[in-house]
Amino acid sequence: MSNIRTNTTTGILIFFSIVLICLSAWCCWQLRTIFTYLIVAAVLTIITSPLHKKLEEIKVRKRTLPRAIQAIIVLFSIYIVLFTIVAIFIPLVIDQTKIIATVDSKQVSAAFHEPITQVQNIFSNVQHSTGKNESLDKYIQNAANKIFNLTQISSVANSLFSLLGSSLIAFFAISFFTFFFILDGKKISETLLFLFPTRHLKSIENIFKESLIMLNKYFIGVLLDVMFVTTFVSVGLAIAGIQHAFVIGLFAGVMNIIPYVGPLIGVTFGILVGVSSNLTLDFYNGLLPIIEKIILVFALMNLSDAFIVQPYIFSNRVKAHPIEIFLVILIAGTIAGITGMIIAVPLYTIARIVAKEFLSKHLFVKRLTDDLDKVSDPEQKN
Repeated sequence: MSNIRTNTTTGILIFFSIVLICLSAWCCWQLRTIFTYLIVAAVLTIITSPLHKKLEEIKVRKRTLPRAIQAIIVLFSIYIVLFTIVAIFIPLVIDQTKIIATVDSKQVSAAFHEPITQVQNIFSNVQHSTGKNESLDKYIQNAANKIFNLTQISSVANSLFSLLGSSLIAFFAISFFTFFFILDGKKISETLLFLFPTRHLKSIENIFKESLIMLNKYFIGVLLDVMFVTTFVSVGLAIAGIQHAFVIGLFAGVMNIIPYVGPLIGVTFGILVGVSSNLTLDFYNGLLPIIEKIILVFALMNLSDAFIVQPYIFSNRVKAHPIEIFLVILIAGTIAGITGMIIAVPLYTIARIVAKEFLSKHLFVKRLTDDLDKVSDPEQKN
């Protein structure tokens, strides 16, 4: 009889646990926008932690600055960087958009007339096999109409303006959370500890501490990588004589946050801008050299980034082997697309720290997390 009661109780507990997990997952999904704000604020807090530590060392009349003043200074530093980038980037993008909007599809077709003529026979065979009779020249014009269509560009602009309201809400919400994360970070982390059993508090504290150290290194490394790509592409294209080099470079730097796919998006954008700005040139003597220069600059950048910069950021900073990182990003990309690829490394880093604390007795986990034992002090040199 006691066994039956025990099994019944266990079954009920399992059932309610599953219901609770499903309910929690549903609530998280419904509140995903708020969680996004919290995550962005946490990332900004982690990235600016070195500045915050420097401000804690400043003394005025032998007294440290009030924490509220420190938080305000850090927050305004974020605003200055953000608004500087926007003030530089947005006008350049608007100018480039105007150029693209005025492109005539016939002009695109004329610029590519020579290569079009050479592949016309191949395309005609393909069209014949599919039962279509559209010429390649007409096909290029139709494709150009879709890309360089003023109506579509205007539609995108209208959509962006419609997002202005939600963007303002996001801006103020993220600012609010970031301010209080900086102001009361220790109190918030101590409060979160109460969610866990007392016997695990030491392990949870270690997880919080090591996660902050590793994520701080990782996100600062990502920012350095963005700066490297932006500078390399901008300077390289400027030396090559390509117009709007900084616009292409900054876009490439931001897109490079997306592992493996980002550089392809960047070079495609670069070619689009380069070609649309020089459609009056002859293809072989003008456009083709421009395309070659853009591809060459991006190829050199990608090689330098892939073999020098990124291994340092993704491997040394998060203490993981490049093969681990590559597999994790591929798996995350398969499951959650581009978003998964972006958040894969930070989540994997936290997962390894958690595994080290609770599963270190397993040989596989111990071997996988050996390098994390070297992370002991926030001021540790890279």
